[in-house]
Formats: sequence, C-alpha cells, structure tokens
Amino acid sequence: MEKFRLAVLGLNQGAKAARDAAVSDEFDLVAVAGFGEQAETIASELNVPLYSDYVELLENVGLDAVVIALPNGLHLPATEIALNQGIKNILLEKPIADTEEDALKIIDACKKAEANLLIGHQRRSSATTLFLKKFIEEGNLGDIVGLQISATYAKPDSYFTGWHTTTGPLLINAIHDVDDLHYITGMQVKSVYAVSRNSIRGGEVEDSTSVLFELKEGPTCTYFLSDGTPAPWGYDLAAQEMHFIDCCPGENSMRVFGTKGSFGLPNMDYYYYLPERYGWTEPMQKKHFEVGRPDPATATLAHFADLCAGRETVPRCSGEEGLATLKVIQAILKSAEEHRIIELD
Repeated sequence: MEKFRLAVLGLNQGAKAARDAAVSDEFDLVAVAGFGEQAETIASELNVPLYSDYVELLENVGLDAVVIALPNGLHLPATEIALNQGIKNILLEKPIADTEEDALKIIDACKKAEANLLIGHQRRSSATTLFLKKFIEEGNLGDIVGLQISATYAKPDSYFTGWHTTTGPLLINAIHDVDDLHYITGMQVKSVYAVSRNSIRGGEVEDSTSVLFELKEGPTCTYFLSDGTPAPWGYDLAAQEMHFIDCCPGENSMRVFGTKGSFGLPNMDYYYYLPERYGWTEPMQKKHFEVGRPDPATATLAHFADLCAGRETVPRCSGEEGLATLKVIQAILKSAEEHRIIELD
C-alpha cells in the first residue's frame, strides 16, 4: 500500500505526531519544520529533512497531508498555503485558531478546497472519554444534572518562555476540558461567568480561573483551572495516557452527576443505588470499569489516516466543533475581564 506523504510543521507541539508518523504504516514522514535544538534533535533522530521556514517546506515538498502544530496565530496562514499547494488532508492542532474570525476562514477555505480538516482535540480519541460518552448515551446516569471539572497542574518556571508567556492555560489546557464537556455530554454551553487571577506568577495572562457554565440543555458545570498548584486533579495527570506523564492514577478530574448515578473520569468509577434500596441512608454501590489506555495522540493520528484513505468521512473533531470550543474559551476570557455573565449564541 502506498503511504501518504506527510509533513509536520512545528516540533514543539508536533514532536509526538512526528515520531508517531515516522513509525506509521500509513504515512511517509518526508519533512518537518521547526527551529532550535529540539527540532534539530528530532529531525536527526527521525532522519528527515528539517526546514526552518514552514512556508518553504510547503512550497517545495510534495505532500498528501500535513500536521500543523505551529503557534496558534499561524494556523490560518499555514492552512491557506497548504491548501494552495493542493494538500487535501490537514490535521490542525488545537485550538483551531486564536480568533473566531480566523477559525471561520480556516473552515471556509477547507470546505472550498474539499479538504479534510481534523482539529487535534485528542481526548476525543481517548478510550476513557469514548467509554463515558457511550455510557451516558445509553442512559446509565439518567438525566444529567451537573458536572464538576478541574485542571490543576504545577508547571515549572522553565515552561514559561516564548509564547507561553503570552498565552495562558485557558487556551492551552482549558480548551481540552471545554471540548470534553461538549463531546462527552453532547451538550453546548449557553452562558459563562468567570473569575481569573494572575497572582501566582504576576504575568500578563491568567494562571488560575474559576468558571460557572450554564448548558443549553439545562445542567450546570463548575470548573477550576490552575497551572501553578501542586494537585492531582487534572486529566493529563490522572489518565496515564501521555507518554511523558506518570503521576496520579486513581484520581478524577471530571465528575458527572445524573439522576440514576454519577461517574468519575478518568478513574472510571460509577456510583449508584440499587433500585430497591435507593436513598442517602442506603448503601451506595460502586463499580469500577477497566478500559485500555492507549495514547490518544497516537489514536488521533490513526483516525487522521482513516480520513486520508477515505475509510472514514466524518472527522472526530470538525472545524465547526473546534470553533464552538474556541467561542467558549473566548467567552470565559471576556467574562473574567468584564466581570459579567457572557451569553453565547
């Protein structure tokens, strides 16, 4: 079988995709773009040409597919150049863009070019996420009443260089959790009220945020985010899916509350009462589910290959879905800045 010629643009966020593509049966990794010591190390390790200018790569290397893992502000120009070069398969790292305007332009350009666009919200390929989504759809929790979500991390000082000093955890981390909220429940955010602080580092962007979500379908959700506190209640710390993190198994970052039972993710704990012994004074039942823990980033690239080959025709996260999540993040930022409730369309 002939492989799809693939390039990865951006070897900070895109390092994992490049390494996965290099050993894939579906892709031929023919070039990468990036600069600095890490990019040089990865290109040498994978024995592929390294371009310091992603535009030069796109204009001079024939490609079937591209992974765009550049800084958010470059997502639109990189997508437009790729499409102009006839590339029909684009895996775009989350968030889809910095602004709603850019996101709409990306979606429109891919539609006009009849190109596949997959947004890299990788948790949609997580076995834990897929299990809980189906579990809810089957009615096991009854009607969803509310959710609690947390994302608590302690990032070292060395992390806060370059664009990490001007882009806070709402666009880096919360974008995942909001997409989880949409994808797992099948519901959409109606309004947000947020309060942010930058008291840990004193930088120009937030380091901690609390949010109250009202969902269009009725439930509410509370959310706390911080990238400066040692705590185990973040999905990436607890899920044991990331190749470079092995920290806090057994913890949960999302709790879903229903009329029939409740569920903790990613530890996969289901709480409920027996019908004949229902109520807070009765023994509560607990069932733990074991699911596989494959790396969701690797699974996302495999899904991208299926789209390239036409084996699948619906992206797991479309441009429109990526835009819906971006709108919520922008609403959170606006609410925190203006100290008021923000209604979404």
